Amino acid sequence: MKPHFLTTLTTHLMTPVVADAPALFALIDQDRVALSRWMPRTASIQSVEDEAAFLLKSLERIAANQFWLAVIWVGPRPAGTIDLHAFKDGHAEIGYWLGRDFRGKGIMTHVLGIVEDVAFSQLNLNKLELVIATSNTASQAVAQRRGFHQDGILREHLLTAAGNYDDAIVYSKLKRDLH
Repeated sequence: MKPHFLTTLTTHLMTPVVADAPALFALIDQDRVALSRWMPRTASIQSVEDEAAFLLKSLERIAANQFWLAVIWVGPRPAGTIDLHAFKDGHAEIGYWLGRDFRGKGIMTHVLGIVEDVAFSQLNLNKLELVIATSNTASQAVAQRRGFHQDGILREHLLTAAGNYDDAIVYSKLKRDLH
């Protein structure tokens, strides 16, 4: 049996700082093609300066209580980000990405559990949603492992980098689902 990745490295979340931009840009740039399939903002991140500008704008939105963003750290290295956005009526959507060297190791399943706790306990949200392309089976597996409920399919809902639309599965978790 292969050892579980999280038993050997500490995973934690940190509020982003602009100094994270070079490392996050490097993760995006080394895996641009794969990430662009699921993360449309990849096209607008063409330099460290672009990533720094994104982080600055994110910090402004965080200060205005319109956004919640954390950098995922695995040991001493940033591995990706996770966020809460589209806040409305006590619910929010979750977005995330991981660099290629960190996928398939249980990291996102673990991190999503931390974010659920933040959302329900600290931000007092009632509902979290994941909107996942029907072809993104890895993210669907994360949602299922965390016990999210599959609510339905939104036809041609997600704009792709190629300008097409993917169908999306909506998953949700309610605060009361934790009890």
